[in-house]
Amino acid sequence: MERLLRATLVALLLAGATWPLQAAEIAENDVLLKTEIENWGATNGLTPMGYDEASGSIAMAMAPDAVAVGGLEMQPGDYTLVFWQTAPAGNADGFFVEINGQRTRLLGTIGRWGTLALPFSVKTAGPVSIAIIGQEDTMTVDRIAVVRGTYKSGEIDFADIPGETAGGSIGLDQIPRLASPCRLAEVPAAPQPPGEHTLFSQDFDAECVGVTGDHRWTEGPFGQALTLDMPDGRFSIDTSALGIAEAGTVEWWVKPREAAHVWWDQGWHYFLHAEPAQPGGTQLDLYGLRANLLFVASADGEPYGLTGGDSEKIQFGTSSLDITTWHHVLVSWDLRGDRQFLWALVDGRGVHSFFPRAIEPGAFARIELGNTPSDWDIPYLAMDGAIDAVRISDVPVTDRIAK
Repeated sequence: MERLLRATLVALLLAGATWPLQAAEIAENDVLLKTEIENWGATNGLTPMGYDEASGSIAMAMAPDAVAVGGLEMQPGDYTLVFWQTAPAGNADGFFVEINGQRTRLLGTIGRWGTLALPFSVKTAGPVSIAIIGQEDTMTVDRIAVVRGTYKSGEIDFADIPGETAGGSIGLDQIPRLASPCRLAEVPAAPQPPGEHTLFSQDFDAECVGVTGDHRWTEGPFGQALTLDMPDGRFSIDTSALGIAEAGTVEWWVKPREAAHVWWDQGWHYFLHAEPAQPGGTQLDLYGLRANLLFVASADGEPYGLTGGDSEKIQFGTSSLDITTWHHVLVSWDLRGDRQFLWALVDGRGVHSFFPRAIEPGAFARIELGNTPSDWDIPYLAMDGAIDAVRISDVPVTDRIAK
């Protein structure tokens, strides 16, 4: 008999059988939030889809730049964010959750409805921001909840959560920080003509000052372009007289050398550095690392913005970019108020971040493209490719972002 039971168990496991979950004991007063995702704070990029398993037979498919974000007034303790969701399209199962600036990538249940659980802790009483952020098209979420206690996926089912409370959501104006997908309302197909806010533009149709190291002139998407070769090619712009400081935008076209696989590989590749005019000021850095693009605002002289001092950064993956063509790159910042902002986009899509005032802005002495900062005692980290149509303006990109 024991041998028969063991054989039956093995057969069930091989067949993919699952055992029913032990119902979690959750009191109604331990439910801080229980709501359909479209009713959670501010939403963008959610498309209603019909499913019998969804509440009201309607769930929300998330675009890659979708976001649903709100917040709760919470006390210190352990909590769990719970989802009722599905990933209906094969491998389109990835999305992000960001809780008070800490980002986690989750995978949906492919081809079936199920419960996901993400435990988290709150250290200080006050508003806690929670954002559900799209990554792969058609990942579908119906309902979300926040409950007291720590539960892992498999230890709780959404049906265990009692009550119908919508929770005490707080508005975006009360959320301390958030990094979320964003896109340009109109992706430029060609350089914009200089306008009233343009401080600098360079089309490289003729040889120009500021080019150092190994370089050559090449054919670009709009005429002649500049190739910054290995190991020390660099283009430096003297911005000391431009007055660019607390807010601004830098955009240009980029085509790394195909064989370098800059968007895909595990190496370091420096795209931009804005050097503060005064010692101790704030610097801006854009670089590629492990198939991600990072835009960092940090204290003067901190290599890569990863060590010491106050810093803020945003990042997104680049492994889906075509390595054979030109790409439009844009970074922007607005550090003027009590809430500060960063943007980084490639081909009109990227990430927008805001956070409590942590950075003291100031003017920049120069902006360098294509390699590590010239005054840092570290190895060359070349972009290894061509640039074209550089434009610097003294306003952030706010008005060009899709609403």
